[in-house]
Amino acid sequence: MQEVVGLFVADWLQSGVIVAILVVGWLAVRRLGIAALVLLVVLLAAQMVLFARAEAQRLAARRTPS
Repeated sequence: MQEVVGLFVADWLQSGVIVAILVVGWLAVRRLGIAALVLLVVLLAAQMVLFARAEAQRLAARRTPS
């Protein structure tokens, strides 16, 4: 049960971060042009890597006996 709640919270957190990046990116693209679009793509990719790494570390910590 605790794992299901953890995944649900992590998914909502990740979704919130994605929405925040998209909103800031949308505003930046309108003001700064194509360079901001490149930054938006880099931020989204970094977000995916960081959340995947955090999830892998969380699962590894759970599997390691104390």
